[in-house]
Amino acid sequence: MTNNSFMNVAEYHSNSDIRIKKIVKPEINNKEILVKMRACGICGTDVMEWYRKKKGPRVLGHEMSGEVVEVGDEVKTIKRKDRVFVSHHVPCFDCFYCNNDKFSACNSLHEGNFYPGGFSEYIKVPEENVKFGTFILPKGMTYDEASMIEPMACAVAGQKILNTEKSQTVLIIGAGISGLTHIQIARTLGAKIISTDLSEYRLEQAKKFGADHTFKATEISVSEIKKINEGRLADIVILCTGNQPAVEDTFRYVDKKGKILFFAVPSSSIKLPSTKLWRNEISVFFSYGASPDDIKNTLKLYEKGEINFKDMITHRFPLSRIVEGFHLVKQAKESIKIVVNPD
Repeated sequence: MTNNSFMNVAEYHSNSDIRIKKIVKPEINNKEILVKMRACGICGTDVMEWYRKKKGPRVLGHEMSGEVVEVGDEVKTIKRKDRVFVSHHVPCFDCFYCNNDKFSACNSLHEGNFYPGGFSEYIKVPEENVKFGTFILPKGMTYDEASMIEPMACAVAGQKILNTEKSQTVLIIGAGISGLTHIQIARTLGAKIISTDLSEYRLEQAKKFGADHTFKATEISVSEIKKINEGRLADIVILCTGNQPAVEDTFRYVDKKGKILFFAVPSSSIKLPSTKLWRNEISVFFSYGASPDDIKNTLKLYEKGEINFKDMITHRFPLSRIVEGFHLVKQAKESIKIVVNPD
C-alpha cells in the first residue's frame, strides 16, 4: 500500500546548516513499531562537525523518547500509546562479543539504528530495537527527562569499565553534560569527586550535582589535588572534553596505578606519554555507548531517586528551530542539556 503521508525531519549538513524537510512517513512491518517523537536531546557528538559533516546529509538524534502510535501484528511486548525511550544502537546478544559481555564490540550495535533519526516527527523502530532497545518510561518520568536516559547510561557504562569504588578519588575534566552525568554516577558509588572546567557556570552546576571540589581549569595543579587528597593524585581521571590541553591534564593528574577513561576524544590523535604510563602502571580506557543492561541500571537509579534528570535540562527548542539548539551546544556556555520537541 502506498503511503501518502509526510512528516518533517531536520536534515543535518553542518552545525549551521540544518534543513527542515518533508519526507514520506515510514511504514512498519509486522515486527516493527512507529513512535511519535516527543523529545530528543542534542548530544555533544551531534555537534562534532569534524565527525558528522563527512557522513551527511542525514537525520541525527539518538536520545529520543516518544509515544507509540503503531504496532506491528507480531509485536507483543509494546502497545499503542506506550510512553517509551528507544535506544538507537542495540547488540545482537548472540555473537562472540555479546556472549562474553563485550556488547559495545558487537557489529549489530554499530550497524543498526532506527529510521530516520530522532530529529523527526516519527521514527520507525526495527525488530532488533523493539526487542532489545525499547523501554517503557517509569511512572512520573517526563518525555524531556527521558532524553537523559542514554547519556546517563553511557556514564554508567564508562564507570563500570573503571570499577569506580567508594574509597577512590575521581577527577572529572570537563563539566558539560558528560562531566555532570559522570559526577552523578560517581556520587552514587560513593567516590570523592573533583571537577574542573573553564566555565564558572559549569563549575556551579558541578557542585549542584555532587562534586566535592571544583577548580577552574587554569588554576588546578598537582599540588592542589594533593592538598585535598592526602598527598596523592587522582585514582581515576575521566576526560569529558575534547580540548587538547585537557588531554595533557588527564595524564598529569592521575596517580600511580591509576586509571584514565577517555569518555570524550579530541579531533586529532592523542599522544601518549608511554614511559610514564609504563613505569607507573597506569591503565587507559575508552568508552563507547551503553548496553541494554546499562540502560536498565540507569532506570533503576532514577526510580530510586539517586540521579537527577530534571534539573539537567536547561533549554528546549521546537524542531523548526533546532539550529539554535545546535549553536547553544556548540557554544558550551550557560546550558546543560538542550532538548528538541515537535512543533
